[in-house]
Amino acid sequence: MMHDASGLNTTAALSVEMARRAIGVAAGGMPIGDDPELVVLPLSDGYHLAYRGRAMVDIAPSVVFVDAMNGRELEHYSEFINEVGTGTGTYGDTKKVSDTAIGGAFSADDKLRPTEITTYDMKGNLARTTVLFASAGSPSASDIATSSTQTWTDATVVDAHTYAGMYYDYLFTRFNRHGVDDHDLRIALFTHPVSLGNISRALPSVLQTYYINAEYCGSCGPNGRGAVEFGEGAPRDFYAPGVEVKPFSAAFDVVAHELTHAVTASSAGLNSFAYSEAAALNEGFSDIFGVSTAFFYEPPGDAPLHASYLEGRDLTVPAGAAGLARSMSDPQSTSDPDHYSQRIVGYDPQYNSTILSHAFYLAIEGGANRTSGLAVQGVGAVNREQIEKVFFRALTSLLPSNSTFALTRDATIQSARDLYGDGSAVERAVTQAWDAVGVQDRTLPTATMLPNPAAMSLPACSSSLTPPTWLVDITVSAGASTFRVSSWTFDYYDHAGKLKESDLLSPTTFAQLFNQCGPGDSTVVAQSDVCAAMCLGLLGDKSGSAQMTVSATDTTGRALTFTTGRVILR
Repeated sequence: MMHDASGLNTTAALSVEMARRAIGVAAGGMPIGDDPELVVLPLSDGYHLAYRGRAMVDIAPSVVFVDAMNGRELEHYSEFINEVGTGTGTYGDTKKVSDTAIGGAFSADDKLRPTEITTYDMKGNLARTTVLFASAGSPSASDIATSSTQTWTDATVVDAHTYAGMYYDYLFTRFNRHGVDDHDLRIALFTHPVSLGNISRALPSVLQTYYINAEYCGSCGPNGRGAVEFGEGAPRDFYAPGVEVKPFSAAFDVVAHELTHAVTASSAGLNSFAYSEAAALNEGFSDIFGVSTAFFYEPPGDAPLHASYLEGRDLTVPAGAAGLARSMSDPQSTSDPDHYSQRIVGYDPQYNSTILSHAFYLAIEGGANRTSGLAVQGVGAVNREQIEKVFFRALTSLLPSNSTFALTRDATIQSARDLYGDGSAVERAVTQAWDAVGVQDRTLPTATMLPNPAAMSLPACSSSLTPPTWLVDITVSAGASTFRVSSWTFDYYDHAGKLKESDLLSPTTFAQLFNQCGPGDSTVVAQSDVCAAMCLGLLGDKSGSAQMTVSATDTTGRALTFTTGRVILR
């Protein structure tokens, strides 16, 4: 039967934005690409004024037509053309591999999602890895992982590539976020950076970076826009007796952990300065959303390919062995702190990170903190999404780069109120969780200088000072009030403890030097940190000590004076 399009009403009732939403709803996926186009669609029952747009369904793009009057789906078809293969992961599971046909083979280049995900195979070539990962050279097509068929057999590549795609889908489905930067930034992944056969000859730095580690670098990879490198692991008994370390892409939560660092870098930008609390928070948020991604896809349990609160469990056989895992549910079981009083100032940020991740766990699951004994009424696993959204909003919308545990407490509680209301069960759970792990608002300002004692720097850390010299890191922390530095003093003592020199410094100099974390200003905002790395000298003496004192005025006009401990220089 022929139909006449004459007389068709060509004035749409839906706006373009309404049509875009309708296309996503009709397809059961997310709208992608350009704005929908108004068209006349001929169907068997006649002509229809329709919007034509694109949507992502599962991992395949589709063309979708919706009625321009009411948003009802009229037709859709997949753009998917033989671009998804299958592969076997490290633990024997079958995964979908989004690939691209090229030159009679298939490359691990996912062009089906709005963000391109490219997985590189360095084939154990350390020299090539260091050049490409550091953005010192441009990768070629031969650097991309390939398979001669669409049945992928390299488990390390399969895991890295598919888990990264699933993480992208998690971000969109859970938080409506378009990739790690919310603008579909390309994701670059590096696998097989070294050869397992060379591990016995590897230098400690190579072992800790390319074998038994995974890392995200925001200035690395193609065009210096960020990349993740997954360590190769270690054979049984090498790292610890009876323990095999799997390639780091084998653990879904580890892949998601590293990609969350990219989310943090593009939002809160939590500073990775070693002695700041922001560095521990950076690691804690990555654990939180690494584990949350696993729970989004996998059933709970202790076996491989199951979600649990033991971050990095699937890295080793036996599971969770050799100190490579961190427990969010019981941090003390992995020798990590479950309470703020147990943190070690100036220590490994990953160690201190469990204070944050344990609070997250308690807000969901509830229970009592082992150290404080305080009980938390969690929202329950069925409402996990609520706590995930609270912490994600705090990370991506509320926290500054020099955040502290106290500031994160305030931000997550505020986020709970914003999303679920004052006095809600979610706000109660988050507040009780922070109480249980001992994080409260700070009251007084403090300053710390580390390490103590400080070892002599060889070679000298500054050419302007008479050797020997010592490199120290200083953190100035605000309490309940914002304050402005009026002056600061460095006192130097000889080996006998006698005052050798005292330097009075200005607020301008403070702003110039305290820029390792924080905005680089003489004003320090309440509950935040500012940090500096400084080179010290004793006018040629080979040992002695140093101390810093800060004078400031808070917003009420009150004078403040606080000092670091005296640091031994030897």
